[in-house]
Amino acid sequence: MTYPQQYGPPQPYGPPQPPSYGYAQGCEVCGAQPAAAVTVRAHQGMIVVMRTVTRRGVLCRTCGLAVYRKMTSDTLVTGWWGLFSLFVTPFVVLGNVLGARSALRRLPEPYGALRPPLDPGRRVLRRAPAMLVLTPLALLAAAIPTLLLVGLLAGPGDEHAGLSVGDCVANTAEWPEQALLKVDCGSPQAEYRVADEASCGPEDYLLRAEYLIDSPGKPGYCVRPL
Repeated sequence: MTYPQQYGPPQPYGPPQPPSYGYAQGCEVCGAQPAAAVTVRAHQGMIVVMRTVTRRGVLCRTCGLAVYRKMTSDTLVTGWWGLFSLFVTPFVVLGNVLGARSALRRLPEPYGALRPPLDPGRRVLRRAPAMLVLTPLALLAAAIPTLLLVGLLAGPGDEHAGLSVGDCVANTAEWPEQALLKVDCGSPQAEYRVADEASCGPEDYLLRAEYLIDSPGKPGYCVRPL
């Protein structure tokens, strides 16, 4: 009697094994599978000197996210205290996000842990260090368009316009150029007093149209030295 030829090693009996997904096996912390080789960094600025801590290991999704969140949150607290650290810290945080975090989030849920896994805790953006850093940045980002909108609604400044007879002004330009600022008549900055055109003398300067109150039929003004 002949038997069919068997190819490959004999298959063991028992339930089918979970797929490996092509990742490295065995988290070095808890022993769960699958796991991937990742690198996470933390940065610490110390005014003059600085230090970067690197953690390399084969970690499952749960333990890896715990390491990533802890080291990134620490960097957001201690990474800014130095001139060069101000520039290094953003790259360290961005490297953790694009490197370790991206690789870990592609891993499926781990199984078969031999030891208790690390606790991932809250996400980085929900922790106090991230809020401490991101809140001022968010307020600044919101303030810029708000100020631009206020400026557009307010229109051009009118501190030079709307002069009336008796007002005192200072000229910040050289005559005959006019860059007049309305000031208090008791101020040492007051140089000229506004008069109506009918009383203007030969040494007085007629005001340009932008300094006149927009009123139909209103006569022109001039300024005379105090």
